[in-house]
Amino acid sequence: MAGKVRGRRPLGLLSSTIVIAAGISFPAPQAAVAQTASQTYQFDISAKPIRQALHDIVRASNLDVVFLETPSASAVGNPVHGTLTPQQAIAGLLNGTGLSYHFTGPNAVTIADSNASAQAEHSSADGSTRLDPIIVKIGNGASVYAPYQTGAPTAHIPAQTIERYRGANASDMFRGTPGVMSGDARNSGSAVDVNVRGMQGMGRVNVTIDGAMNSTTVYQGYQGISNRSFVDPDFVAGIDITKGSDAQSRGIAGTVSMRTLDASDIVKDGKSFGFRLKGDFGTNTSKPNAGDKAGYSIANPIGSTNDPTSGFGSAVPSQTGMDRPSLLTPTQGSRSFIAAFQKEEFDLLLGYAQRKRGNYHAGKHGSHADPVSTGPRPFCYSSGNCPSYLTYRDVVENRGLVNYRAGEEVLNTELETRSFLGKGTLRFGDGHSLQLGYMWTDTEAGDVLASRLATNETQAVQQAQTVGAQLKTFTLKHRWEPADSDLIKLSTNLWHTDLRFRNPRRAGTQWSQYQPGMFGLPADYRVGTNNVMWGGDISNTSAFDLPAGALSLTYGLSYLHEDTRPSPFSQLLEDWLVIRDGNRQEAAAFVKGQWETTDWLTVNAGLRYQHFSSKDRTGADTVGNFSPDDPRGQRLSGSGWSPSIGVTFEPLDGTQVYVNYSDAQRMPSLFETLTGYSTAFNPALKPERSRNWEVGTNFTHDSAFALGDKAMLKLGYFNWDVKNYLSREYTTLVHPEYGYSYETMRVYNIDRAKFEGIELSARYERGGFTADLAANYYLDVEFCKTAATCDSRSLYADYATNQIPPKYTVSLTASQKLLEDSLTLGGRVSRTGSRAIGHGEVTAQGASAFISQVEWKPYTLVDIFAEYEVNDYLTGSFRVENLTDQFYIDPLNIVTQPGPGRTVYASLTAEF
Repeated sequence: MAGKVRGRRPLGLLSSTIVIAAGISFPAPQAAVAQTASQTYQFDISAKPIRQALHDIVRASNLDVVFLETPSASAVGNPVHGTLTPQQAIAGLLNGTGLSYHFTGPNAVTIADSNASAQAEHSSADGSTRLDPIIVKIGNGASVYAPYQTGAPTAHIPAQTIERYRGANASDMFRGTPGVMSGDARNSGSAVDVNVRGMQGMGRVNVTIDGAMNSTTVYQGYQGISNRSFVDPDFVAGIDITKGSDAQSRGIAGTVSMRTLDASDIVKDGKSFGFRLKGDFGTNTSKPNAGDKAGYSIANPIGSTNDPTSGFGSAVPSQTGMDRPSLLTPTQGSRSFIAAFQKEEFDLLLGYAQRKRGNYHAGKHGSHADPVSTGPRPFCYSSGNCPSYLTYRDVVENRGLVNYRAGEEVLNTELETRSFLGKGTLRFGDGHSLQLGYMWTDTEAGDVLASRLATNETQAVQQAQTVGAQLKTFTLKHRWEPADSDLIKLSTNLWHTDLRFRNPRRAGTQWSQYQPGMFGLPADYRVGTNNVMWGGDISNTSAFDLPAGALSLTYGLSYLHEDTRPSPFSQLLEDWLVIRDGNRQEAAAFVKGQWETTDWLTVNAGLRYQHFSSKDRTGADTVGNFSPDDPRGQRLSGSGWSPSIGVTFEPLDGTQVYVNYSDAQRMPSLFETLTGYSTAFNPALKPERSRNWEVGTNFTHDSAFALGDKAMLKLGYFNWDVKNYLSREYTTLVHPEYGYSYETMRVYNIDRAKFEGIELSARYERGGFTADLAANYYLDVEFCKTAATCDSRSLYADYATNQIPPKYTVSLTASQKLLEDSLTLGGRVSRTGSRAIGHGEVTAQGASAFISQVEWKPYTLVDIFAEYEVNDYLTGSFRVENLTDQFYIDPLNIVTQPGPGRTVYASLTAEF
């Protein structure tokens, strides 16, 4: 049976790319082997178990090692010293051990028992070798197989999946990942707002791109906020997700690490230069026209019972938006160019991508706008001062979920992005490498202030201006992994992000005492914020061979600085909106360890200490008054410890059972600690503390149902209890100087929030067929204002109102290779259930909920694709998203707008 290289370097496994190659043919070209043999590396490996020595060789030479488990697997190898080729190093290591090796490609070698290798290999007539191995490669990121061999709730989204199911917005990258979604999916352009198991925003999910943050929180009126991290999917090489806390990360709900392309992703094997040119077109969009309206204008005037001609409701349809283009008419497109150069000492990558589209059109089958006359209704329901002679003589209601008709143009969903990516890496001396990266993204997107489109009867209007975001990110990474030391695996990262966010004026020109022309600015001058973030971390991993087992420790420090302030003239032009102005710092130290006590038991533990402080520079309360003690310079700070522990059992080969517990803190975010419109400064905020239980099992089996297949399954249960959950409330405060009371909102701690559910992932491969199943089900979600008042309903003024995930989601993805693997056909079917819990709490005055709940109904989406490799350099693809043209509302929306209907995409990619 094939096995993974394993033993005294457990941290190597955590950074491994594990690729399962069941029933795939691997030719062994002599030219490739000769090329590998010509490259030399410095080796200094003492006599040690072969599994350990192989990890050292892999780390030094970047080989792919296929290790077939045999009785000789535990043998001690020979020492290997000097400047050698990988072939010479492996030959010296295995001499006299009873193991043999065989190169199957330029960077791949199979190792097996000399007597058993003939049984593990199956030669075909053309001389190729058919294997049933697990390949272990030390490389960048994880793979789709890594979660099935990790004793923790993790997931991986490869670039291939992102490409095949690109979707209309960046948020669509997360579809099909159990327990992970992105909020505000259609109103945030190229940004993502990641939700992990019902928690999102405020730093609960730590989202990074090449280790750098670029998150900003966008005020959306009384309806809530949108927490946005900007990314161009054209440059994403993979996404690694950890659900729950990790001692090395500040996110208590999860960590989402996106990796952009490297030179190794572009340059083909055996070459030093490569480039990729791609063009893409799509359908189902229309050019925006300012002032267009959607759906129906619904009016219900009040009339007198004495006047039979007045007081009748009406629903007048818009005269625009129903000219949906034909199915195959190109109306949107994208293009990208990436060039890379790679040598042993250095590499360089440069890339540019551009995408443009208009407003997409909704589907035709679902709960679209449906105005219905419901008859007479009294003007009010209480006796009080309600005139008895006034009434609604015929009330018109929209029975649809949103005020959009079937197939209608969805206003303010246009998007245009331009992105540049540059990376350079220098490798020098004894395992040192230095990488400098720069990413620039300029985005213009439709964006509706959520409070202006929060009900199913509000009529959307196309805005004249888009919302803009310009992002510049610099990264500097140093790695030191000396070949002769198990104690040093040093990683240092520094990064700086400049994010400038611009939106149309929210206050409205008629209310502001200042106008742009007073300052020599154009009438359409946009306001916004300038956000600067920078930080760094340093960590090291040390591995020890102890009599009681293999121990590895990872330890380090991290620092984060965030600063937000109004862009020039913004505070003057939005004079009744207090724009947040302040900064925040967070420093942390951590250590985590992995102890392999036996071949079947591994113990993990971690400890994190963090301290934060924030400074409010506004000097104003939420009604624009200045406090006597001047809160400018007023600070909030806190600190705490976050421990974690877990065990992984491996009772049988290919089977793992894991139990993990963490007690993690999240410090209040920059948005939560600053004064702003609709949020008063609260000096009593406490950190959230999330007590997370994870229980799960992994199965990975070869030839499970048929010879040569591979079956994997991951099943887990989670129970999160978030003490001091940070919520928002509508409350009455007393002015500290004048003593009068006023009503406002503020962030405060409730007793707790609870999230409990089950997740399932499964993968099956046989030959050219692959199937992935992902599902999750929420057993309960609760919010407890006090210890004695818990309810499975969201709170009326809390941002979590529209962050509640579906009760269940199920996604099945399948693909099949044909025509000697040159053609791949596939598709995905996903089912989304209704909201996990209700939303019933109202204000003390009996008014409607302060934040409107955006409803959706269960829906099913079908996507299909086809890819054809014309030759080694040219690939064409064709895909249809929302094949059945469903009219649906995305979960976690804060505005009432549908998702895109049936859309056809086609692309051509040239790689040299």
